[in-house]
Amino acid sequence: MSWMFIFLFMMIILLNGNTRAVLGSAISVALNPLIGFAGTSPVWTIFLGTLIIVTISQTIRHFMTDWVKLAKGQNLMKAFNKELSEARKEARETGRDNRMKKLMEIQPQMMQNQMDIQGMTMKPSIFTMIFFIAFISWVYSFVAVAAVDTVATPWNPAWKLEARSLFSSGLLLYILFTIPLSQMVVNIWKYISFNKRLRALDAEETVEVAL
Repeated sequence: MSWMFIFLFMMIILLNGNTRAVLGSAISVALNPLIGFAGTSPVWTIFLGTLIIVTISQTIRHFMTDWVKLAKGQNLMKAFNKELSEARKEARETGRDNRMKKLMEIQPQMMQNQMDIQGMTMKPSIFTMIFFIAFISWVYSFVAVAAVDTVATPWNPAWKLEARSLFSSGLLLYILFTIPLSQMVVNIWKYISFNKRLRALDAEETVEVAL
C-alpha cells in the first residue's frame, strides 16, 4: 500500500501546475544549458533529454531487478496456472478432483510468489517515477519558453508545441521517444549482464573439467 501512496503523491505533483512549474524551472538550470540549444531545436532537446532520463532510470531498474529470479518466478506462475486450468477441466469432465485439490493447497504459496514478483518490479518503479515527474516538469517548462514553437512531424508538417494542457505535445513527444529508447537501453543492459553470466558459467565449467 505504501507504494500506491507514493505514486499518488507523485501524480499530485505532476497535476499541480504551480508545483510542476517550480520543479521544471529548477531543473532548467541544469538541462537548458546542456541540451536546450537556446530553444531553437525543441525536438532534439526533448529527444536528448529523454535519452538521458531513460538511460538513468532503466539503469537503476536493471541493477535493482534480479532478472533470473524474475524469469523463474514468472515461468513458475505460468506453469502453475496451466496445471490448475487443466486440473479443473479434468475435474469437470471426469469428476476426479484429487489433482485440483493438491494444486489448490499450494495456491497460497504461489500467490505469495506472485506478490514477491510484483514487489520486485514495483520497487525500481518508484525511483524511475521520480525521474519521470522531474523530467516531465522540465519538458512543460522548456516548451513554454522555447524560441521555436512549431515543428514538422510525420503526422503534421506544422505541429504546434504547447504546454497549456496536461497532455501536451511535449509529453506526447516524450512518450514516443521513450518506447524505443527504453527497449534499447534495457536490451543493452540485459545483453551485457547475461554475457557476463555466461562467461562466468563457462569459466566454472572449464575449472571443473581441468580438475
